[in-house]
Amino acid sequence: MAGANPLPGQLRWRLTQLFRKVWVRVTAFAVLGVLTALAGFALKGFIPSDLPAKIGADAIEAILQILASSMLAVTTFSLSILTAAYAAAGTTATPRAVHLLVSDSASQTVLATFIGAFLFSLVSIIILKTGIYGESGRLVLFAVTVLVVLIIVVSLLRWIELLSQLGRVGDTLKRIEAAADRALALHLKSPWLGGNPMIGAPPVDAQPVLSDANGFLQHCDTAKLSDMASEAGIEVYLAVRPGDFLHLAAPAFHIRPQPADEEAAEALRKRLLGTLTIAANRSFDQDPRFGLSVLSESAQRALSPGINDPGTAKQAVTHILQVLSQWRTPIQPQVQYPRLFVPTLGAHELLVESLLPIGRDGAADYWVHVGLQQALLALAQISPQVFSKAAADLSRDLLKLSDGNLLLPEQRTSLKDLSAWALDVAQFTAE
Repeated sequence: MAGANPLPGQLRWRLTQLFRKVWVRVTAFAVLGVLTALAGFALKGFIPSDLPAKIGADAIEAILQILASSMLAVTTFSLSILTAAYAAAGTTATPRAVHLLVSDSASQTVLATFIGAFLFSLVSIIILKTGIYGESGRLVLFAVTVLVVLIIVVSLLRWIELLSQLGRVGDTLKRIEAAADRALALHLKSPWLGGNPMIGAPPVDAQPVLSDANGFLQHCDTAKLSDMASEAGIEVYLAVRPGDFLHLAAPAFHIRPQPADEEAAEALRKRLLGTLTIAANRSFDQDPRFGLSVLSESAQRALSPGINDPGTAKQAVTHILQVLSQWRTPIQPQVQYPRLFVPTLGAHELLVESLLPIGRDGAADYWVHVGLQQALLALAQISPQVFSKAAADLSRDLLKLSDGNLLLPEQRTSLKDLSAWALDVAQFTAE
């Protein structure tokens, strides 16, 4: 329920977006490196005075100098590798996928470890030169340095594994699939964002609340919206879902009844609009269509004349199938916020936004259309109650696209046979 999480929905979402940024993790590790360097001075009083001589802590300065010089070079090299990987992902897949690489926690952690180790060694050398560590502090620093070296070795091994995949088409498609899979799983868990399914248009007596910005709806804090609706004694009908486009003349909500007082109505309007996050770009989190459309864009780019890579297009279709196949049964509303009404996102929209553009751009490629028809047939067989009708409708549309572009009658006949199987599944399900 709304009060189950200690953080409000919109704040929690904004913090999630913040923690995905590279500089946040790098800064945290940098601060940790500085604090670790200072720990030797803080803990030196707990070390017996004769123990440093027995262990030989004097070797620490040479080790720190090696770390400082090598970590700076490794960090610079890593940044150049990441930049090249981002460019490769934007070129071979789609620019919309670059965000997933930038926010990748593994590469951020490795980069942050290198910078943290560099600052640790730099600050430690400075403090060593001042002589305030003392013999006991040098021993603490020696122990911490050994631990840092072990962490660096593990990070380097992990970094080598990442570099073997980062930026490649297959890895990028897997990342897009994972993001789309998470978004669809969240949608299936709460298909109407905790509200009621909105059937048809809003009531005729509901008043529109126009958007206060141009852009795509990234996030809607339905818990906060529900609290406002209960407080004001109104019903709220969302006009859009996350991923839909809004502009200043488009309604974001419809509400009823509207407060009679104009000042109260304007204050309520601003508060309602404050629950929405609108930006120039779409977000993967609450928008399962976006991840599927990014997979579709990757296939479309592969089918462009300049690239001409139908194999990647078929691979993208397989990833789309993998995402959609988790939707096995019809979903039922679980209403947490009875005063909210949210538009329905159906199987038809998901299929059309993801597969139809691939069929359009690959209209003259027989094997691409075989892959599309096989994916639709698979969905109709895996989840007949969810996808059979939508798959049959899209299968007919894809046949129209391919019929006018394929030259061999045998190929057209083969595609019609595949489409007929999907139609049979839809007819059987309807009966």
